[in-house]
Amino acid sequence: MLLLNFATSKLEEELSIIWKKLKISPSVRWATFDAISSSLPEFLTAFVWLILLKEKGLEVWIWTISGSAIFNILIIPFFALLFYKWKWLIKIEKSWIKRDSVFYIISIIIFLLGLYLNKLFLMWVFLVILYIFYIYFLYKESQKNKEINKEEIEKSFLEVKDKKISYFTIFYSLVLVYIWVELAVRDAEFIWESLWISTLVVSLVLLASITSIPDTLLSIKASQKWDIDASLSNAVWSNIFDICIWLWFPIIIWIWIMWLSPKVEFSSQIPIFLFLIFSVFTYLFVLSFKKLNKNSWYLLIWLYSIFIAYLVYISM
Repeated sequence: MLLLNFATSKLEEELSIIWKKLKISPSVRWATFDAISSSLPEFLTAFVWLILLKEKGLEVWIWTISGSAIFNILIIPFFALLFYKWKWLIKIEKSWIKRDSVFYIISIIIFLLGLYLNKLFLMWVFLVILYIFYIYFLYKESQKNKEINKEEIEKSFLEVKDKKISYFTIFYSLVLVYIWVELAVRDAEFIWESLWISTLVVSLVLLASITSIPDTLLSIKASQKWDIDASLSNAVWSNIFDICIWLWFPIIIWIWIMWLSPKVEFSSQIPIFLFLIFSVFTYLFVLSFKKLNKNSWYLLIWLYSIFIAYLVYISM
C-alpha cells in the first residue's frame, strides 16, 4: 500500500507539472492525466495476467475491470465524502456528473455489446472513438469557459514555470507500480489456488479493489483539499478511461501479437453486468438531491455489500 501510494503520488506530481506547463484546462486534465496515473495498476495487471494465463487471462481481466468499475462508482464517493469534513450538507456541480455519466453509460453499452457479439476489435475501435470525442467535448466546453478558467490556468502555469520535468521520476514510478502489481497478482494467484476461491470472485473483488486503491487515494486527496467535485467525479473519469483505453490495449496484444482468439462467456455472468449498470444509476440517484447529506452515501455501501454477498453465494 505504502509503495503504491508513494509511486502514484510521484507520478501524479510529474504529470501535474506537464499539464500545467501545457496550460491544459482542469476538466481535460482530470479525464486524461489524472485518469492515467490512478488507473495505471489496472493496465499493468492486464499484462501480468496476460503472461500468466494467456487465453484465460482475458476473462480474468474483464472481471477485474468490471469489479473495479463497480468498486469505483460505489466505494470511492463514500470515502470522498467521509474525508470531506467542512460541511454537513454539500453542494456539487451536477452538470459535470451528468455529462460524464452519459459518456460512461455509453461506454458500458459498447463494452457489453462487444462481449455479447464477440466483436472485440470492432468494439475497441468504437470505444477509442468515443474517448476521443469525450476529450474533444471537454476541450470545447473548457473553451466556452475560457475566461473563467484563464486565471486558474495561468496561476497553475506560473507555479511550475521554472520547474523541470523529471522523466527519471516518471520511469522509476512506473517501475515501482509494476513491482507492486506483480506482487499483488502473485498473491491473488496464491489465494486463488490455496483457498480454492473461484477466479471470478478473485477478479471481481480482490484484484478489482487492489487496482482501485490509487483512484481512492486520489479522490481522498482531492476531498481533503476542498475539491469535492473532482473527488466525486474521479470515479467516473477513471471508469471511462479504463473501459475505453486500458481495457482494450491488452486485447489488441492478445489478438495481433499472441495470435490468440480469446472469448468471454457472456450469458453466464449477466448478473455481474446488471450490477455494473445498476451501480451507475444508484450513483446518479444519490447525486440527484439538491444537497448531499453524508449519510445518504451509505446507500452505495449497502449496494456494494449486496454485490459481495451475491459473489459469496455463487461461489459456495
